[in-house]
Amino acid sequence: MLRGHICIVTLCRNSIRFPVATAVIELIKGAPLFEGLGEEALMSLTQGSFVQRYPSNVALFDEGETSPFVYVLLEGQIERFSTHRGRESGLGFIYPSAAFILSCAITQTPNTFSARTLSNSRFVLVPAQNVRTLFGANLQFARNVARDIADCEQEVMAELKNQKLRTMAERLANWILLNVPGDAQGQWTRLPMSKQALALYLGTTPENLWRSFVALEPHGVGVRRREVLVSDFGKLIEFAGPNPLIDRRPRQALAGPELAATD
Repeated sequence: MLRGHICIVTLCRNSIRFPVATAVIELIKGAPLFEGLGEEALMSLTQGSFVQRYPSNVALFDEGETSPFVYVLLEGQIERFSTHRGRESGLGFIYPSAAFILSCAITQTPNTFSARTLSNSRFVLVPAQNVRTLFGANLQFARNVARDIADCEQEVMAELKNQKLRTMAERLANWILLNVPGDAQGQWTRLPMSKQALALYLGTTPENLWRSFVALEPHGVGVRRREVLVSDFGKLIEFAGPNPLIDRRPRQALAGPELAATD
């Protein structure tokens, strides 16, 4: 697996790249973590930050490391995962507008998971020290951090219930309901990740994932290569038993102007 970076743009108030810093602030200020922050707070937060663009299948960091940065995803998709005694399990996916490794940055503790790109991705790396400083000085930012961590706690609890209260086929059925648009009945929809990544996330093997797809055929689901088809949402919903306290939709993509200097 690759590990590296492509195209770094340093942000420094006193450098000739200051207009780029302003452009990056425009990119990230729409993220929930930075909601309601003034220009001065954002400028203080982004000092020493930089933009990176990685291809797919690049390791960003490993669990157990202490990250000097908080990551803000602008484009692409990130997979969280963990390994133990040669076994690996997926811990969920990160979508644009989300900040991650936030709680570890605040508490200055080792990363609790590893992360890698699932697609071409672009993000801003914000120095963790800046985050801690603003957290202690800015009430609005402290509220945003608390809200983000609370949201993560709810996500973890929902996933724990998903794993413990459902069969593998039920987990897959509910994942399909969250990821296939309701108006796509009878149409083939491309999976947003490989079947191997999906199997890791659902807590199974690729072989058992395939068996679960087969088990869903009587409930209106078809699969071919990296595409899935729902021929009858009514049947699938009846089998899946979706629950809003368990099934959480991915965060929406972050809207913002493109940063030409990173191309």
